[in-house]
Amino acid sequence: MDIAAIIEQLDMRYLIDTLVDIARVPTDVPLGPNVFMAPDDPKLQHYVQYILRPQLTALGVYDLMDVPENQLVARYGLGTSDATLLLMVYTPIQHHNLMDAPFAAHISRGTAWGFDEPCVFAQGVTQTKSHHAVVLTLLKLLSEHQIPVPGTLYVAINNEGRSCHACSNAILQALDRKPDFAILLTATGQQISLGNRGRVDVNIDIRGRASHSSVPHHGLSAIDGAHEVISRLKRLQLNGSHPLLGGQHAIPYQVTYEPLAPHTLPERAQIRVDRRLLPGDNPTQAAAEIRDIVGDMAPYQVTIEEGYHMLPALVEPGHPGVQTLTAAHQAVHGAPPGTYYGQGTFDAGGPCAAGVPAVMYGVGGGAGVLDVDFVPLSHAHNVARVIAHTVLTFLK
Repeated sequence: MDIAAIIEQLDMRYLIDTLVDIARVPTDVPLGPNVFMAPDDPKLQHYVQYILRPQLTALGVYDLMDVPENQLVARYGLGTSDATLLLMVYTPIQHHNLMDAPFAAHISRGTAWGFDEPCVFAQGVTQTKSHHAVVLTLLKLLSEHQIPVPGTLYVAINNEGRSCHACSNAILQALDRKPDFAILLTATGQQISLGNRGRVDVNIDIRGRASHSSVPHHGLSAIDGAHEVISRLKRLQLNGSHPLLGGQHAIPYQVTYEPLAPHTLPERAQIRVDRRLLPGDNPTQAAAEIRDIVGDMAPYQVTIEEGYHMLPALVEPGHPGVQTLTAAHQAVHGAPPGTYYGQGTFDAGGPCAAGVPAVMYGVGGGAGVLDVDFVPLSHAHNVARVIAHTVLTFLK
């Protein structure tokens, strides 16, 4: 099999045209205190069932598995080899929330952001949509040209928007073969993420008594209660560290109050704490440590509960899948990819915990976590080439 010649047949015009089209379809998590999106949210149902599914069948990709949580898995390959690879793409958009006209997808030069080349501008193109276009273009190549692949390729459309592993677990349970390796396609700047810390949300509910702000002594302000909780959290000693992944922490990242009324001190506060996890950390124990440090808050009523969690991920650089992806990147770029260990948390910990080594790889671009989102066309083209090369090599 002449892999270089096959990759040259990738339809790059289809890739970019498809990216612009699907980038106009909203799948964003709205701003506000509810930072989670359910897999069956109407936006995701529309996108998966009425945008992506028709795209797949139009390409002649008919071997589709419906998976719980509104998910799809496309299967390709002869299955005459035991080699099995999972490519995972995600639908919810969680970043670049302040972008103007976020779904008016268009192509412009990215010179002002350090990319002097044509780029697709739209919310979600780095985190999700570029990688949807990449896997569609890959499947178009395999299906149209009937490329013989001895192993088994799974391309999974994952709807995880709750910061947990439930969607990935449902996908892994639905597969008829356990993957040897998984590549989670998301924005990595064309580097390979070999690991990351985990995270558990710890949800703290503080209840006092509302009063008019002119007579605060008539009530029990939840603002004061929240301040005291945050002060106590700062006394929590977290000394755990990992030479590659960094340290533990417990950081409040969201505080909301109820009711929000004129000149009224609220009766309720809710704090969401980001507790970063290292390999070996237990989410339930981590929540218990926060419960212990907060302690008794009388006369306030305080409830502390464990929320959603994602586990740490760590994959050896010498794993055959990593080596195949590295060689594919070098074949396309003429140089090996950078590797890193992320401080954030993503879904790789779920497959890793299930015995499927999982790394992240994908495009770069984007101006910041809240600002303009864009992907250089060269990144989309090159990631498509790298992923095609990886699939054809790993599954031969």
